[in-house]
Amino acid sequence: MSVDKLFKGVTRTILAPMAGYTDYAFRSICRPYGVGLTVTEMVSSKALTMDNDLSKKMLYRESNDTPSFCQIFGHEPIVMADSVQLDEVKAYDGVDINMGCPVKKIVKSGDGSALLENPKLASQCITAVKQAIGDKPLSVKFRLGVSDSNGAVDFAKMCRDSGADFITVHFRTRTQMYSGTADYTLLPEIAKVGIPVFANGDLTAREDYRRLLDMGAYGVAVGRGAVGKPYIFAELAGLPYEMDLYEVISRHTELLLKTFSDRVVCNEMKKHVTAYLKGKRNAKPVAIAVNTSHTTQEIMNLVAKFVLENPQFRKIQG
Repeated sequence: MSVDKLFKGVTRTILAPMAGYTDYAFRSICRPYGVGLTVTEMVSSKALTMDNDLSKKMLYRESNDTPSFCQIFGHEPIVMADSVQLDEVKAYDGVDINMGCPVKKIVKSGDGSALLENPKLASQCITAVKQAIGDKPLSVKFRLGVSDSNGAVDFAKMCRDSGADFITVHFRTRTQMYSGTADYTLLPEIAKVGIPVFANGDLTAREDYRRLLDMGAYGVAVGRGAVGKPYIFAELAGLPYEMDLYEVISRHTELLLKTFSDRVVCNEMKKHVTAYLKGKRNAKPVAIAVNTSHTTQEIMNLVAKFVLENPQFRKIQG
């Protein structure tokens, strides 16, 4: 499938994969706001081939979540190829390979951004996965480099030559982690490689979106900017939107309760509710109380009281 066909009729925006955030519930929350493509949390290809229950559970998907890619990580071409032929992965519309995660335990295992230092092995992984998935689209997500961006253009060319249909570039280095600011200086040069490029890093407004498209990006990927603000995709595309704070938090909670215990969902929702409340007047005491809650009902009671006292948040619109 061509990238143009994949994004036909939808905005050229991606909900970037984020460990601990882009599960099926959050992807479903973002979908009504016009996101063009969602991507799962990164899942270990080795764990999938070893029939790991948790890894397979992470690939649960709601029927409305399409198009959506499964993101895998690993460094063994054969294992990665085997993993994408499993039914749980084949259920997705495409595959994304993580070659950008900067977390120490991932890098130490030779995965994620460790592959930036081994482009030959990275190429073998991409080729093996592409051959395994056939006509389905394959993307690769990577960072500018380890400590500088000197090899970024060549790495993009390698992805193209190895079979990737498009790339998503987080315009930070591994050593930056998630600090500092994204540096888009090389975007025009990477865009000339001849493969669609999605730009990732520090996107918060429509002006950023338009600027990056003008610099050569095919589209954009939003990660942290969408947490607590799923309507950012409508904002970027210039589309009207409306969000009921209580309704979206309630729906988010109910979706997670489909597959997880109340205790697990309570802990998961604490970070999400804190993000939903961020920057809203009178919300700080509520956020503090939410983070000491023991059940999802306690959380929803706090949110209900806050919205009742602040009815303007029943209709956040733009």
